[in-house]
Amino acid sequence: GGKIIAREDIIFNPLPRRFFVGDKKHSEKTGITFAYSMEEFRNAERFSLKYQKIKSLFSGRIVLGFALANDIRYLNDACEKFNLPLLEYKFLDIQYLYKLLHPDATSIGLKTLCEIYGNEYLAHRSDEDAIASLNLLKSFLSAANLTLQELIDKYGVQFGENAKDGYYFNYSYAAINKEFGLTLSAKAKNAVFSDFLEKLPIVKRRKKVALSHKIIRLDLDELRTIIELIYENGYAFSKDKKSADILVKAEGETPLDSNNKRVRQITLKDFKEEFGFTGIKKYDDAEILIEYYTKKHR
Repeated sequence: GGKIIAREDIIFNPLPRRFFVGDKKHSEKTGITFAYSMEEFRNAERFSLKYQKIKSLFSGRIVLGFALANDIRYLNDACEKFNLPLLEYKFLDIQYLYKLLHPDATSIGLKTLCEIYGNEYLAHRSDEDAIASLNLLKSFLSAANLTLQELIDKYGVQFGENAKDGYYFNYSYAAINKEFGLTLSAKAKNAVFSDFLEKLPIVKRRKKVALSHKIIRLDLDELRTIIELIYENGYAFSKDKKSADILVKAEGETPLDSNNKRVRQITLKDFKEEFGFTGIKKYDDAEILIEYYTKKHR
């Protein structure tokens, strides 16, 4: 698979009129140069005149690309500026697929990964980007001894989607279930934790327990287990450390304020003994995460 049947670099006159990012005059400041001169861009047709041709490329196809977030937003922005319907398609982000196979990788730019796999890459041409992305996909699939479909099946990869009402990105059931060493992104964790806090019971006239910064950053399941224990013991959780009756902190963590005698400060170890901690509860976040991942953006 992956045979190239045609290639073309489609350029058009960009908006807004003042467009300097890739010209020689501004390249030293921005660090970006393009494969074409400003004159070639200015002489090209407007996006609106290229729209039908671009739309035909997406019709009935799954789109593959590398780090697609900005590309999706820019195309949608161009459609909206010319009052044209957003292009409708499903997509797979090659960078996202690579991150599933290599969750601990830190350098995951297209240029860097092409160098790692010994692939050629000429930056700043869309057709070159596409070919480099395809070759990179082939390389890391071969190294993992997987086909694309096998990777999709193994990790439960769901296609991203761009539609008339917005877009959402790829997500993976393996990541949701924390398989193969995968973890949730900080944003996904925040979404799950926010949902959890919103569903806490509303109680009045209870003493309040707050958690230090280090405790709040614990594993999400442990954190939620701790907060549920607070309620089970007749207290309420508070984000306000200074007005709380009890502050739970990590071993050796600096006290909140040595002069603040009203707030009783205890270590997590002492909290667990006092509040009857018996183990970390496991939570099923699939429904919340799918709702989070499939929320449409404009």
